Amino acid sequence: MPVWMQYLPYIIVPVLLAIPLGKYIGKVINEQHNFMSIIVEPIETRFYRWLHISKKEMNWKTYSYNVLMFSLVSFLILVLILKFQNYLPGNPEHFAGLSWPLAFNTAISFVTNTDWQAYAGETALSNFSQSIGLTVQNFASAAVGIAVLFAVIRGFKRTQASHIGNFWRDLTKIFLYLLLPLSLVISCLLLASGVPQTTKGYRTVNLIEPVAVNQQNKLIYGAHINEKKQQVTDDKDHLVKKAKIITKEALPLFPQASQVAIKQLGTNGGGVLGANSAHPYENPTPFSNLVEATSMLLLPMALCFSFGEVLKRRKEGWAIFVTMAILFVAAIAAEGILEQHGTTLRHIGNLAMEGKETRIGVPGSATWSIITTATSSGATNASLDSFSALGGLLPMALMQLGEVVFGGVGSGLYGMLGFVLLTVFIAGLMVGRTPEYLGKKIGPYEMRMAVIACLSTPVAILLSSSIPAMLKSTLSSLSNTGAHGFSEFLYAFSSAGANNGSSFGGFNGNTTLLNIILAIAMLISRFLPIIAMLAIAGNMGKQKRVASSSGTLATASPTFVFMLIIVILIIGVLSFFPALALGPIADFLKH
Repeated sequence: MPVWMQYLPYIIVPVLLAIPLGKYIGKVINEQHNFMSIIVEPIETRFYRWLHISKKEMNWKTYSYNVLMFSLVSFLILVLILKFQNYLPGNPEHFAGLSWPLAFNTAISFVTNTDWQAYAGETALSNFSQSIGLTVQNFASAAVGIAVLFAVIRGFKRTQASHIGNFWRDLTKIFLYLLLPLSLVISCLLLASGVPQTTKGYRTVNLIEPVAVNQQNKLIYGAHINEKKQQVTDDKDHLVKKAKIITKEALPLFPQASQVAIKQLGTNGGGVLGANSAHPYENPTPFSNLVEATSMLLLPMALCFSFGEVLKRRKEGWAIFVTMAILFVAAIAAEGILEQHGTTLRHIGNLAMEGKETRIGVPGSATWSIITTATSSGATNASLDSFSALGGLLPMALMQLGEVVFGGVGSGLYGMLGFVLLTVFIAGLMVGRTPEYLGKKIGPYEMRMAVIACLSTPVAILLSSSIPAMLKSTLSSLSNTGAHGFSEFLYAFSSAGANNGSSFGGFNGNTTLLNIILAIAMLISRFLPIIAMLAIAGNMGKQKRVASSSGTLATASPTFVFMLIIVILIIGVLSFFPALALGPIADFLKH
């Protein structure tokens, strides 16, 4: 089989599943009867009654207020769970509570759908913290992003209306009709492929072959072990003093399948284990790799089609999808070529498998690195620190574009709509006409909000990274020097500032200063675009729809798709090229 054919399933399978799912989500947004209604409607009705959720709709300010208050309460609950997990049940390993800075950073991270982790889950968090804390937030933060998109779509659809929906009803529908059923299906697929699901804690087992470690607990390679005499000799048959023989190992078992399902589906990405999806317990086979990669893309792709379905303008949804798909496929092709060629190290040579798992291979790892940063998932199945210099640049650049190449669930599409409005406005200036989109005029107010939405990510990344970049203490967080070390630093802030959460590797973010600054970057890039896009939705919902004419810009045409791609790339290049030149580009030129 040609190598390029191994990349195709990661593109074709999500698209084939996303088209019908998009139609289904469109019915959920429009509150139309669907195949899940018979099962879900009785439960949904009881939820509204029990929680006293009315049918009264909200204007954009009230909707924004409820989004912020829900996120604030989620943050407060989660930070208390993480800090005081040692007093809570479900802690068979008796882990201590996290420090206040780390608990603050982690809670912000999961509430903002970033899932940046400055710790290894298997050595820091209890079952209770993993399941009741993090997994619940994986559902909640994903649902918030989709709910905001529902409200934005209503703003584009409605005319002379001041309301854009009810946040609590949207949240309930997203949980019951979308996230819970899909997560259940994905969990079953992962269980079938070998992902563990248990609350019994670690299990101690005998090693097939004992190993030896030195006084620093580092593995002694090539050691000869005599268990009867409890002696260890090296490859030259010299006795190794004070060596320890290890005959048992602890297997870090958690309720993993349930958390992995929603972390990928909700483009959360935070792993139960420090190695994330590179660990065989989380991603044991090529099949599980395909299931998880498809899960990351499924909702971001489907929502593009839902946009067209709800507006009854399918071509508009397809135009946005094609724009994202062109950038996505181009990135996969480039990453595949770079990583198949390998990482060139002067003292070793060409290493295509450097930093990758043998059970997954180069195509599965290279494609995953693009999927996880094109969406806001951030899950990793390989060490990006070991990728080629330009192979590490592409995932970084996708985050710096604002993660609008499919992006996070909900957030990717409403972020792309900000770029659409910006492109429409620029095109209107070029031809001397008042810019319009979907029959609504784009005025100064909409443009100000669109600029805020589009520039939130660059501002969050560049401003937050400027302070630690000037401090000498930051050098202690790097495992490499020079251009590669700067790439580690830039990637960490790009990941936080784009609400991605993936790690380049080699960067220690668990210091008080970095925990706080990275958390601030996450807050800016999450909530500024939400408020800006809801403001646009509220203002556009009040407008009348104007009839199109011969001078109206066709926003579903190939020309518009090309213009939209150029605008996205220009903003990314102008914002980050100087920083990229100091990091991965300089690293590439150095070798």
